[in-house]
Amino acid sequence: MTKKEFKERWESADDGGGINYQDIANCAIDWSVSSQPYIRKMEDILYQVLKAAEVTDVEEFNPDIL
Repeated sequence: MTKKEFKERWESADDGGGINYQDIANCAIDWSVSSQPYIRKMEDILYQVLKAAEVTDVEEFNPDIL
């Protein structure tokens, strides 16, 4: 999934457009966010993927703020 496709899906619905953790992990690998997303906190990977895709509500998922 491209960053543009991810952003469109994520912003299409309140539930993230049906994106699941496997999708997020795959994007993290594909976009060189993390080579091993499964050994890191999912909250950190989610935030980094959302940031890479430049989604509108990215800061709502910032683990340093939560």
